Amino acid sequence: MHPAFPSLPAERLVPLPDLFWHPSTLHGQAHVSRVMVHATRLVEATGQHALAPRLWAAVFLHDLARRHDGRCHRHGGDAARRLREEPALQRRLRDAGLAEADLPAIEAAITAHSAPGEMKRAHEHWALTALLKDADGLDRVRLGDLDPRYFRHPEAHGMIDFAQALFDVTDGVLAPGEGHFAALWVEAERLERVG
Repeated sequence: MHPAFPSLPAERLVPLPDLFWHPSTLHGQAHVSRVMVHATRLVEATGQHALAPRLWAAVFLHDLARRHDGRCHRHGGDAARRLREEPALQRRLRDAGLAEADLPAIEAAITAHSAPGEMKRAHEHWALTALLKDADGLDRVRLGDLDPRYFRHPEAHGMIDFAQALFDVTDGVLAPGEGHFAALWVEAERLERVG
């Protein structure tokens, strides 16, 4: 894992399946795990290491409040509300070293990731939101509709083949649960080496 991300055990870096409101293979643990890998790669490629802890939290939370797998503009805002209302989620972030001062940026990013339109570049939380949206966008390979014109970082364009390869070697192969992210991370590192 990237050193700027929380030094938590692998099984605590992504939500377990029972934390999602909507059990899903499309937006559940496997998706969040791949987005987490893409987020670490984007942090490294863009040099935005200071945003890594907040980005980890935003990736962790971004799809927890989905109620279905269809188009939904509100699940990001619902996830932000879950964070404000559920002490267990707040504790999870504190255990990872995040503070109360980090919450507005995280909430803004997860709310904006599913909202229609684009956050203005001048917005104070644009950088975090852009990283989340690009990391999430890279996993659109699973849907077959990734459109690189929507990327905010030029570095994301060079990650599409990796995203496809990661999806291809892990989708439906790795069991959900506590060991999922650790197994996925091994595959991601292997793909990096052969890359």
